Amino acid sequence: MEGQGKTDRHRSASAIKIFKTAAMILFIALVAASFIYVVHGLFDVPRVSFTHVASRLSNVSNVTYRKGNLFAWDAVKNATYYVVEANGTQFVVEECQWRCPDELNVDLIRVKAVDASGRHGESGWSYCDVSSFD
Repeated sequence: MEGQGKTDRHRSASAIKIFKTAAMILFIALVAASFIYVVHGLFDVPRVSFTHVASRLSNVSNVTYRKGNLFAWDAVKNATYYVVEANGTQFVVEECQWRCPDELNVDLIRVKAVDASGRHGESGWSYCDVSSFD
């Protein structure tokens, strides 16, 4: 039984050594991470910032087709510009109208409003079926 007591004490001493070693490694890792954080802050390193979008822009409404391949729609509050997509090609316009090039021969266009400042994000797509005007 006397040998059993030495083994238990040896296990306890080993467990304490393991605990101390783990605590030391954790402490060194924490110091290293703090050092990296401080050094990183001293240099001009670009940082990623996330902009919270408080509210989305309203969808574009009343997209209409007019003679001469002209599409028009109602203005969207806080929109900086509009994106028009026809046949998979996107066009950026600042006005509430867009003249479709004759060579596109489109059946469907879609329009969305965008706020360049990022405060309002962008709207969803609004569609205009050109084939219904033939």
